[in-house]
Amino acid sequence: MLIREASILIDGRLLRDMNITIEGSRITEISPDIRDESRDGEVIDASGMLAIPGLINAHTHLAMTLFRGYADDMELIPWLEEKIWPLEAKLTSRDIHWGVKLGCLEMIRAGITCYSDMYYFMDETAQATKEMGLRAFLSAVLFDMRPDLIEDAEPFIKRWKGDDLVVPTVGPHAVYTCSEETLLKAMDLAEKHNVMLHIHLSETRSEVESFVNNCGQSPVEYLDSLGFLSNRVVAAHCTWLSPKDISIIADRGVHVAHCSISNQKLASGIAPLDQLQKAGVNICLGTDGASSNNSLNLFQEMKTTAISQKCAHSRPDIFGAIEVWKMATENAYAAFGLDLGLRAGALADLALIDLKKPWFCPLTNENIVSHLVYSAQGGVDTTIVGGKVLMRGGVIPGEEAILDRAQEQFQDLVAR
Repeated sequence: MLIREASILIDGRLLRDMNITIEGSRITEISPDIRDESRDGEVIDASGMLAIPGLINAHTHLAMTLFRGYADDMELIPWLEEKIWPLEAKLTSRDIHWGVKLGCLEMIRAGITCYSDMYYFMDETAQATKEMGLRAFLSAVLFDMRPDLIEDAEPFIKRWKGDDLVVPTVGPHAVYTCSEETLLKAMDLAEKHNVMLHIHLSETRSEVESFVNNCGQSPVEYLDSLGFLSNRVVAAHCTWLSPKDISIIADRGVHVAHCSISNQKLASGIAPLDQLQKAGVNICLGTDGASSNNSLNLFQEMKTTAISQKCAHSRPDIFGAIEVWKMATENAYAAFGLDLGLRAGALADLALIDLKKPWFCPLTNENIVSHLVYSAQGGVDTTIVGGKVLMRGGVIPGEEAILDRAQEQFQDLVAR
C-alpha cells in the first residue's frame, strides 16, 4: 500500500507531502521521495490530510454502547445498582456481539485503532472485534458474585493468546467487588501467562472512604500489600489518591487510564493528574463505557482532560496540547507494549484526518496539535489497522446493517 502526499507530525510540527509505504501489517518507509505508483497494492491519495498513528482507548466497556442514554444524570453507585446491573443481568452473547460492533464503528470513525476492555462474554467481544478489524486488549471481568467468570479466566487466556489482533488480559473489577482470594488468583494468572492486569481503582470518594473505614488502608495501599501492583497493571480512574497512593503507583510502575468525561459526568471527581505526572506515572486516556461518557471519542477526552486540569489548578499553562496528545498515543503505546508510531518498522495502525475542515483553519505548521486537542470535531477520513483499511473516504462497509441490528438488540434487551 502507498499513501501519497500526507502531512505527518514531527515533534509537534506539521511536515507536509510525505509518502508512506505499507507491506503486510507494517510500515516500511516514510519519505517525500517515494513516487513509484506502479507497485502492486492500493494507492491512497492523502493530499490535504494528516496521517496520525492510531489512538488508543485505554479503558472502556465496549458493549455498553447499547446502554447509551439509558441511565443518565445519576451518581455512580445508584447508577450501577438501580439501572446498570439489573440490565446487565439480562445480557446475552448476541447483545454483546452487536454492542461491540456498534462501539467499533464509533471508534473507527474517531481514529481509534486499539482499545482495552473489561466486560462480559469476552469470547464474543473478541470475535466481533476481529470481524471489525480493530486491535484489543480484552479482560473478562472478575467478580466474587460470579464464580463462573473466575473459572473461565484462564481458559479465555489460553484460547486467545497469540492472536494477531486480540490480546487476552486479566480483569478483576475492583477491590470492593473482589475478595483477596480473587485478587491473588488474578495476579497469579497474569504472572503465569505473562499478561496484563486491568482494574478499576479509587474511582469515587465514597469507595475510598468506605474501604479505609473497613480495612484501615486505602485501596492502593491494600493492593500493594498483596503484591498486586506492578508495571503489568493498568488502573482505571485513580481519581481519589493520597500522596502516599501516588508514590506507590509511581514506584510500582502502574499505568493510569484516566477517564475525564465519565469521572465528571458521574461527579466522581477530577483526578490529581498533576501530582501523578510529577511523580513520573505513565498516564493514558480512556473513555469508559458509552453508558457513562456517552461517547467513545478520544478527541473529546483530550480536550476535557486538558481544560478540566487547567481549571482545577487555575493554571492555563499546565497540561498543554502536546502532553495530552501523548496520553492518547505514545503513553498508551508504552503501557500496552505496542510497537506503534509513524516510522519504518512499526505496525501499520494509523488514521488519515481531513485538514480541510473549519476547525483546522487557520492552519500553520506549529498549531496542528493544538487543533487536534482543542478544536477537532471529526474529519477522520481513513482508518487502517495492521495494514488493512477499515474505513476509507468516511465509508465503513456494513455500517448501516450494524446500526440497524444494534437498535433492534437494544429494544429486545429492555423488553425482556
